[in-house]
Amino acid sequence: MLKKSHRILLPPHEGGEFDHADVYLPTGVVFAAHTTNGTVDVIDGISKSYLYSVEDCPGGSGVLSGRLSPVIFAASRSNGHILEINARTGQIELKFNTGPKPNGLALDEERRHLMVADVEDNRARFHDTVSGKSIGTVELRGRPRWAAYNSDLDEFMVNIRDPSGVEFIQGRTLKSARFVSISHKGPHGLAIHNNTAYVACDDGFLTTIDLQTLEERESAELAGPPDVLWYNVRKDLVYCAVGEPGMLQVFSGKTLEKLQEISTEYGAHTFAFDEKRQALYVLLPESCAADVYMEE
Repeated sequence: MLKKSHRILLPPHEGGEFDHADVYLPTGVVFAAHTTNGTVDVIDGISKSYLYSVEDCPGGSGVLSGRLSPVIFAASRSNGHILEINARTGQIELKFNTGPKPNGLALDEERRHLMVADVEDNRARFHDTVSGKSIGTVELRGRPRWAAYNSDLDEFMVNIRDPSGVEFIQGRTLKSARFVSISHKGPHGLAIHNNTAYVACDDGFLTTIDLQTLEERESAELAGPPDVLWYNVRKDLVYCAVGEPGMLQVFSGKTLEKLQEISTEYGAHTFAFDEKRQALYVLLPESCAADVYMEE
């Protein structure tokens, strides 16, 4: 069960929001896109305190941490560029242009390929993470939402709002492989574990896809339109953020049985999860803060 442990005050804004966030697991440092302020806010996961903000990320959206190297990728949806931030020093080590409105990010770290899903021209662009150079583009079937890389299948996966489904792109060729339709409307949050993809949909349902048969399996009703989805490997739990009314819901990874509900704050649609320390950080737009919950 999740239990609240801390509240961390973040730099204020007026009438704004946060977007994606991720954790650099070796140190527990959290990097969160502060969309309104045009920054990436950095939180010390050990002392549970705000550290500093990285500038030059107007309209901050996608944030993704490397697992093999200390790099944080951050997308500027307003200026159409990607920042590569050193996860240990907070310094910007590389900045490169991509599409007009980059949003969802996914990483093939072995090949050093970053996928950037663009919400203006509905394309997935691929960049070499060493140079930032473009290495490929795929035209998607609709507006992309969350994205992920599945190393087991060597495929990138992108949720598509309309037509409702998931686009699969081959990691080796960077070519579209197939499109799997979903019966629920507006796929948004996405998490992958083994042969299962968890998809949170705008019509208020969480559903699973068997990645071997490509068929839908279990589904569960949500409290409202969802956004961020995260899977806890150690506990076999799925966490889902619902911005309206402002709730964090916890489900069994096997059955999608609802196990816990936590009232957060209106508009709190995003969070990050530290698998190593079992700490979950809910970003609160009205309070300009992050509430920390520990899994017991």
